[in-house]
Amino acid sequence: MSGKNGRAPVSAEMKVNRVTAKPTAGTDRGVYRTFDGLRGLAALLVATRHLGPFLGPLSFPESFLAVDLFFLLSGFVVARAYEPRLLAGGFLRQFLAIRLIRLYPLYLAGLGFALLLRLFMLDKEGDPWTMKMIVETAALALLMAPGPKGATTGGYSLNSPSWTLLPEIALNLVYAAVARHIGVKQLWAVIGVCAAGLVLAGLHHGTLDLGYTDATRWAVPFRMGFSFLLGVVMYRLTPDARAASSLRAVAAILALGAGLMVTPPPGLRLAYEFALVFLIFPPLVLWAAHFEPKGRIAEIMGWIGGVSYAIYTVHEPLGRLLYEMLHRLVDFDVWTYAPLSGLIFLSGLCLFATLLDRAFDRPTRKALSFLFLSRKP
Repeated sequence: MSGKNGRAPVSAEMKVNRVTAKPTAGTDRGVYRTFDGLRGLAALLVATRHLGPFLGPLSFPESFLAVDLFFLLSGFVVARAYEPRLLAGGFLRQFLAIRLIRLYPLYLAGLGFALLLRLFMLDKEGDPWTMKMIVETAALALLMAPGPKGATTGGYSLNSPSWTLLPEIALNLVYAAVARHIGVKQLWAVIGVCAAGLVLAGLHHGTLDLGYTDATRWAVPFRMGFSFLLGVVMYRLTPDARAASSLRAVAAILALGAGLMVTPPPGLRLAYEFALVFLIFPPLVLWAAHFEPKGRIAEIMGWIGGVSYAIYTVHEPLGRLLYEMLHRLVDFDVWTYAPLSGLIFLSGLCLFATLLDRAFDRPTRKALSFLFLSRKP
Protein backbone atom coordinates (compact mmCIF):
# COMPACT_ATOMS: atom_id res chain seq x y z
CA MET A 1 0.00 0.00 0.00
CA SER A 2 1.39 3.41 -0.95
CA GLY A 3 0.67 6.94 0.08
CA LYS A 4 -0.09 9.84 -2.23
CA ASN A 5 3.60 10.39 -2.92
CA GLY A 6 4.22 6.76 -3.85
CA ARG A 7 6.10 5.95 -0.64
CA ALA A 8 5.05 3.46 1.97
CA PRO A 9 3.22 5.35 4.70
CA VAL A 10 4.97 5.70 8.02
CA SER A 11 3.03 3.90 10.72
CA ALA A 12 2.30 5.53 14.05
CA GLU A 13 4.72 3.06 15.64
CA MET A 14 7.53 4.34 13.43
CA LYS A 15 6.98 8.00 14.21
CA VAL A 16 9.01 9.73 16.86
CA ASN A 17 6.82 10.47 19.82
CA ARG A 18 8.75 13.29 21.47
CA VAL A 19 7.35 14.82 24.62
CA THR A 20 8.09 18.53 24.64
CA ALA A 21 7.75 21.05 27.37
CA LYS A 22 7.95 24.78 27.52
CA PRO A 23 11.62 25.67 27.99
CA THR A 24 12.61 27.06 31.36
CA ALA A 25 13.98 30.60 31.47
CA GLY A 26 17.66 30.58 30.48
CA THR A 27 17.36 27.61 28.12
CA ASP A 28 16.89 27.31 24.37
CA ARG A 29 15.32 24.16 22.98
CA GLY A 30 17.48 24.42 19.84
CA VAL A 31 20.81 24.52 21.72
CA TYR A 32 22.49 22.10 24.12
CA ARG A 33 25.27 24.09 25.77
CA THR A 34 26.11 21.35 28.24
CA PHE A 35 26.66 19.03 25.27
CA ASP A 36 29.00 21.70 23.90
CA GLY A 37 30.98 21.67 27.12
CA LEU A 38 31.26 17.88 27.10
CA ARG A 39 32.35 17.91 23.46
CA GLY A 40 34.96 20.60 24.03
CA LEU A 41 36.56 18.89 27.02
CA ALA A 42 36.54 15.55 25.20
CA ALA A 43 38.31 17.10 22.18
CA LEU A 44 41.03 18.59 24.41
CA LEU A 45 41.58 15.26 26.15
CA VAL A 46 41.86 13.50 22.77
CA ALA A 47 44.48 16.10 21.83
CA THR A 48 46.58 15.19 24.87
CA ARG A 49 46.98 11.67 23.44
CA HIS A 50 48.99 12.98 20.50
CA LEU A 51 51.08 15.67 22.20
CA GLY A 52 53.50 13.45 24.11
CA PRO A 53 56.61 15.67 23.78
CA PHE A 54 54.65 18.73 24.92
CA LEU A 55 53.11 17.08 27.99
CA GLY A 56 55.94 14.79 29.06
CA PRO A 57 54.87 12.52 31.93
CA LEU A 58 51.35 13.98 32.03
CA SER A 59 49.10 11.55 30.18
CA PHE A 60 45.54 10.26 30.26
CA PRO A 61 45.58 6.74 28.75
CA GLU A 62 41.79 6.32 28.83
CA SER A 63 41.13 9.58 26.99
CA PHE A 64 40.49 7.64 23.75
CA LEU A 65 37.04 6.85 25.18
CA ALA A 66 36.13 10.45 24.39
CA VAL A 67 35.46 9.11 20.89
CA ASP A 68 32.65 6.92 22.27
CA LEU A 69 31.16 9.99 23.92
CA PHE A 70 31.36 11.83 20.58
CA PHE A 71 29.39 9.01 18.92
CA LEU A 72 26.75 9.07 21.65
CA LEU A 73 26.33 12.85 21.47
CA SER A 74 26.29 12.68 17.66
CA GLY A 75 23.43 10.19 17.64
CA PHE A 76 21.35 12.37 19.95
CA VAL A 77 22.10 15.67 18.18
CA VAL A 78 21.79 14.35 14.61
CA ALA A 79 18.45 12.75 15.44
CA ARG A 80 17.20 15.94 17.10
CA ALA A 81 18.24 18.08 14.15
CA TYR A 82 17.19 15.89 11.22
CA GLU A 83 14.91 13.01 12.20
CA PRO A 84 11.61 14.89 11.67
CA ARG A 85 12.64 15.62 8.07
CA LEU A 86 13.98 12.10 7.57
CA LEU A 87 10.68 10.65 8.74
CA ALA A 88 8.84 12.83 6.25
CA GLY A 89 10.90 11.31 3.41
CA GLY A 90 12.72 12.77 0.43
CA PHE A 91 15.53 14.23 2.54
CA LEU A 92 18.28 11.62 2.16
CA ARG A 93 20.48 13.35 -0.43
CA GLN A 94 20.18 16.70 1.28
CA PHE A 95 21.04 15.09 4.62
CA LEU A 96 24.21 13.56 3.15
CA ALA A 97 25.19 16.92 1.66
CA ILE A 98 24.63 18.63 5.02
CA ARG A 99 26.82 16.12 6.85
CA LEU A 100 29.62 16.35 4.27
CA ILE A 101 29.53 20.14 4.35
CA ARG A 102 29.74 20.01 8.14
CA LEU A 103 32.64 17.57 8.34
CA TYR A 104 34.77 17.94 5.22
CA PRO A 105 36.19 21.52 5.32
CA LEU A 106 37.92 21.13 8.69
CA TYR A 107 38.95 17.60 7.76
CA LEU A 108 40.63 19.14 4.70
CA ALA A 109 42.34 21.72 6.92
CA GLY A 110 43.76 18.94 9.08
CA LEU A 111 44.94 17.12 5.98
CA GLY A 112 46.61 20.32 4.79
CA PHE A 113 48.65 20.60 7.99
CA ALA A 114 49.52 16.92 7.75
CA LEU A 115 50.89 17.43 4.24
CA LEU A 116 52.89 20.45 5.40
CA LEU A 117 54.42 18.26 8.08
CA ARG A 118 55.32 15.51 5.61
CA LEU A 119 56.83 17.99 3.13
CA PHE A 120 58.81 19.67 5.89
CA MET A 121 60.17 16.30 7.01
CA LEU A 122 60.90 15.05 3.49
CA ASP A 123 64.50 13.77 3.24
CA LYS A 124 65.12 14.56 6.89
CA GLU A 125 67.22 12.01 8.75
CA GLY A 126 65.12 9.22 10.21
CA ASP A 127 61.91 10.08 8.34
CA PRO A 128 60.68 7.15 6.21
CA TRP A 129 58.28 9.04 3.92
CA THR A 130 59.01 9.53 0.23
CA MET A 131 57.25 11.87 -2.18
CA LYS A 132 55.59 8.88 -3.86
CA MET A 133 54.22 7.69 -0.50
CA ILE A 134 52.96 11.18 0.32
CA VAL A 135 51.13 11.55 -3.01
CA GLU A 136 49.52 8.08 -2.85
CA THR A 137 48.40 8.49 0.74
CA ALA A 138 47.12 12.04 0.17
CA ALA A 139 45.09 10.94 -2.87
CA LEU A 140 43.21 8.41 -0.74
CA ALA A 141 42.96 10.85 2.16
CA LEU A 142 41.09 13.32 -0.04
CA LEU A 143 38.33 10.68 -0.06
CA MET A 144 38.68 10.24 3.74
CA ALA A 145 39.99 6.73 3.02
CA PRO A 146 42.92 5.04 4.79
CA GLY A 147 46.30 5.06 3.10
CA PRO A 148 47.82 2.18 1.11
CA LYS A 149 49.00 -0.78 3.17
CA GLY A 150 52.45 -0.43 4.63
CA ALA A 151 54.21 0.12 7.92
CA THR A 152 54.37 3.86 7.21
CA THR A 153 51.38 4.61 5.00
CA GLY A 154 48.77 2.17 6.29
CA GLY A 155 45.63 3.39 8.01
CA TYR A 156 45.19 7.08 8.77
CA SER A 157 48.89 7.76 8.99
CA LEU A 158 48.67 11.38 7.88
CA ASN A 159 46.24 12.43 10.62
CA SER A 160 45.30 9.54 12.90
CA PRO A 161 42.22 11.08 14.66
CA SER A 162 40.48 11.33 11.26
CA TRP A 163 39.85 7.56 11.24
CA THR A 164 36.41 8.19 12.78
CA LEU A 165 35.03 10.47 10.07
CA LEU A 166 34.37 8.21 7.09
CA PRO A 167 32.70 5.53 9.27
CA GLU A 168 30.62 8.26 10.90
CA ILE A 169 29.40 9.53 7.53
CA ALA A 170 28.61 5.96 6.45
CA LEU A 171 26.67 5.29 9.64
CA ASN A 172 24.83 8.62 9.31
CA LEU A 173 23.78 7.61 5.81
CA VAL A 174 22.58 4.16 6.91
CA TYR A 175 20.63 5.72 9.78
CA ALA A 176 19.07 8.29 7.47
CA ALA A 177 18.05 5.60 4.98
CA VAL A 178 16.27 3.42 7.56
CA ALA A 179 14.99 6.05 10.02
CA ARG A 180 11.46 5.93 8.55
CA HIS A 181 11.29 2.16 8.79
CA ILE A 182 12.79 1.31 12.16
CA GLY A 183 11.19 1.93 15.52
CA VAL A 184 12.62 2.02 19.02
CA LYS A 185 12.22 -1.75 19.53
CA GLN A 186 14.20 -2.51 16.39
CA LEU A 187 16.84 0.04 17.38
CA TRP A 188 17.24 -1.64 20.76
CA ALA A 189 17.79 -4.95 18.98
CA VAL A 190 20.54 -3.49 16.79
CA ILE A 191 22.09 -1.77 19.82
CA GLY A 192 22.13 -5.12 21.60
CA VAL A 193 23.96 -6.75 18.69
CA CYS A 194 26.47 -3.90 18.61
CA ALA A 195 26.98 -4.15 22.37
CA ALA A 196 27.68 -7.89 22.08
CA GLY A 197 30.14 -7.28 19.25
CA LEU A 198 31.86 -4.54 21.21
CA VAL A 199 32.21 -6.77 24.26
CA LEU A 200 33.71 -9.57 22.14
CA ALA A 201 36.11 -7.13 20.47
CA GLY A 202 37.15 -5.71 23.84
CA LEU A 203 37.74 -9.16 25.31
CA HIS A 204 39.72 -10.21 22.23
CA HIS A 205 42.00 -7.16 22.17
CA GLY A 206 42.04 -6.40 25.89
CA THR A 207 40.86 -2.83 25.37
CA LEU A 208 38.17 -0.75 23.70
CA ASP A 209 40.82 1.36 21.96
CA LEU A 210 39.68 -0.08 18.64
CA GLY A 211 39.16 1.00 15.06
CA TYR A 212 42.14 3.08 13.97
CA THR A 213 44.39 0.14 13.02
CA ASP A 214 43.89 -2.41 10.27
CA ALA A 215 43.76 -5.23 12.83
CA THR A 216 40.91 -3.66 14.82
CA ARG A 217 38.91 -2.00 12.04
CA TRP A 218 36.38 -4.84 12.08
CA ALA A 219 35.19 -3.55 15.47
CA VAL A 220 34.25 -0.08 14.14
CA PRO A 221 30.59 -0.93 13.29
CA PHE A 222 30.08 -2.32 16.80
CA ARG A 223 31.85 0.51 18.62
CA MET A 224 30.27 3.29 16.62
CA GLY A 225 26.89 1.62 16.13
CA PHE A 226 26.34 1.04 19.84
CA SER A 227 26.93 4.62 20.95
CA PHE A 228 25.44 6.44 17.94
CA LEU A 229 22.21 4.41 17.85
CA LEU A 230 21.88 4.62 21.63
CA GLY A 231 22.06 8.39 21.23
CA VAL A 232 19.23 8.21 18.69
CA VAL A 233 17.08 6.15 21.08
CA MET A 234 17.85 8.51 23.95
CA TYR A 235 16.67 11.42 21.82
CA ARG A 236 13.44 9.62 20.92
CA LEU A 237 12.64 8.74 24.52
CA THR A 238 13.87 11.83 26.36
CA PRO A 239 11.35 14.63 26.98
CA ASP A 240 12.68 18.03 25.96
CA ALA A 241 12.18 19.50 29.42
CA ARG A 242 15.30 21.32 30.53
CA ALA A 243 16.13 23.48 33.48
CA ALA A 244 18.66 26.29 33.73
CA SER A 245 21.35 25.18 36.17
CA SER A 246 24.99 26.13 35.71
CA LEU A 247 25.96 24.05 38.73
CA ARG A 248 24.50 20.84 37.31
CA ALA A 249 25.91 21.58 33.86
CA VAL A 250 29.41 22.09 35.28
CA ALA A 251 29.00 18.91 37.33
CA ALA A 252 28.53 16.96 34.08
CA ILE A 253 31.76 18.43 32.66
CA LEU A 254 33.69 17.62 35.84
CA ALA A 255 32.34 14.08 35.87
CA LEU A 256 33.51 13.53 32.30
CA GLY A 257 36.94 14.94 33.09
CA ALA A 258 37.29 12.70 36.13
CA GLY A 259 36.25 9.64 34.16
CA LEU A 260 38.64 10.20 31.27
CA MET A 261 41.60 11.35 33.35
CA VAL A 262 41.66 8.34 35.67
CA THR A 263 44.32 5.70 35.05
CA PRO A 264 42.88 2.38 36.27
CA PRO A 265 45.12 -0.48 37.45
CA PRO A 266 46.25 -2.62 34.49
CA GLY A 267 44.15 -5.58 35.61
CA LEU A 268 41.00 -3.46 35.77
CA ARG A 269 41.52 -1.46 32.59
CA LEU A 270 39.04 -3.27 30.36
CA ALA A 271 36.41 -3.43 33.10
CA TYR A 272 36.83 0.31 33.63
CA GLU A 273 36.42 0.99 29.91
CA PHE A 274 33.28 -1.15 29.75
CA ALA A 275 31.89 0.70 32.78
CA LEU A 276 32.42 4.12 31.19
CA VAL A 277 30.92 3.21 27.81
CA PHE A 278 27.97 1.13 29.04
CA LEU A 279 27.17 2.51 32.49
CA ILE A 280 28.54 6.05 32.84
CA PHE A 281 28.31 7.84 29.49
CA PRO A 282 24.58 7.20 28.80
CA PRO A 283 23.29 8.62 32.11
CA LEU A 284 25.85 11.41 31.89
CA VAL A 285 24.45 12.48 28.51
CA LEU A 286 20.88 12.19 29.83
CA TRP A 287 21.85 14.42 32.74
CA ALA A 288 23.47 16.92 30.36
CA ALA A 289 20.34 16.90 28.17
CA HIS A 290 18.25 18.11 31.12
CA PHE A 291 20.38 20.96 32.46
CA GLU A 292 21.63 24.08 30.69
CA PRO A 293 24.17 26.60 32.00
CA LYS A 294 23.48 30.30 32.24
CA GLY A 295 25.33 33.52 31.52
CA ARG A 296 29.09 33.47 31.05
CA ILE A 297 29.33 29.73 31.68
CA ALA A 298 26.91 29.12 28.82
CA GLU A 299 29.03 31.34 26.57
CA ILE A 300 32.23 29.47 27.47
CA MET A 301 30.65 26.08 26.88
CA GLY A 302 29.18 27.26 23.59
CA TRP A 303 32.59 28.55 22.50
CA ILE A 304 34.59 25.44 23.36
CA GLY A 305 31.94 23.21 21.84
CA GLY A 306 31.88 25.32 18.71
CA VAL A 307 35.62 24.91 18.13
CA SER A 308 35.88 21.31 19.37
CA TYR A 309 35.77 19.80 15.89
CA ALA A 310 38.55 22.13 14.70
CA ILE A 311 40.61 21.07 17.73
CA TYR A 312 39.97 17.42 16.90
CA THR A 313 40.93 17.64 13.23
CA VAL A 314 44.09 19.78 13.37
CA HIS A 315 45.74 19.13 16.73
CA GLU A 316 47.90 16.14 15.78
CA PRO A 317 49.52 17.37 12.53
CA LEU A 318 49.77 20.92 13.86
CA GLY A 319 51.42 19.78 17.08
CA ARG A 320 53.87 17.50 15.28
CA LEU A 321 54.72 20.21 12.75
CA LEU A 322 55.38 22.75 15.50
CA TYR A 323 57.51 20.25 17.42
CA GLU A 324 59.65 19.37 14.40
CA MET A 325 60.10 23.00 13.37
CA LEU A 326 61.19 24.06 16.85
CA HIS A 327 63.45 21.04 17.20
CA ARG A 328 65.11 21.28 13.78
CA LEU A 329 65.15 25.01 13.05
CA VAL A 330 66.00 26.52 16.45
CA ASP A 331 67.13 23.41 18.37
CA PHE A 332 64.38 23.84 20.98
CA ASP A 333 62.93 20.74 22.61
CA VAL A 334 59.53 21.30 24.19
CA TRP A 335 60.04 18.19 26.34
CA THR A 336 62.36 20.24 28.55
CA TYR A 337 59.44 22.39 29.69
CA ALA A 338 56.73 19.72 29.80
CA PRO A 339 53.95 19.72 30.88
CA LEU A 340 53.94 23.55 30.87
CA SER A 341 54.72 23.53 27.15
CA GLY A 342 51.68 21.28 26.63
CA LEU A 343 49.36 23.60 28.52
CA ILE A 344 50.65 26.54 26.47
CA PHE A 345 50.13 24.59 23.25
CA LEU A 346 46.57 23.60 24.22
CA SER A 347 45.75 27.23 25.01
CA GLY A 348 47.16 28.33 21.67
CA LEU A 349 45.32 25.48 19.97
CA CYS A 350 41.99 26.76 21.32
CA LEU A 351 42.71 30.23 19.99
CA PHE A 352 43.86 28.90 16.62
CA ALA A 353 40.78 26.66 16.39
CA THR A 354 38.62 29.73 17.04
CA LEU A 355 40.33 31.58 14.20
CA LEU A 356 40.05 28.56 11.91
CA ASP A 357 36.36 28.20 12.73
CA ARG A 358 35.52 31.84 12.07
CA ALA A 359 37.85 32.61 9.16
CA PHE A 360 37.72 29.31 7.28
CA ASP A 361 35.10 26.79 8.38
CA ARG A 362 32.04 29.03 8.73
CA PRO A 363 32.57 30.95 5.45
CA THR A 364 33.36 27.73 3.59
CA ARG A 365 30.29 25.94 4.89
CA LYS A 366 28.15 28.98 4.13
CA ALA A 367 29.39 29.04 0.53
CA LEU A 368 28.96 25.29 0.08
CA SER A 369 25.48 25.44 1.56
CA PHE A 370 24.55 28.18 -0.88
CA LEU A 371 25.88 26.14 -3.80
CA PHE A 372 24.44 22.75 -2.90
CA LEU A 373 21.56 23.28 -0.47
CA SER A 374 19.83 26.47 -1.56
CA ARG A 375 18.52 25.08 -4.86
CA LYS A 376 15.05 23.68 -4.76
CA PRO A 377 14.61 20.23 -6.33
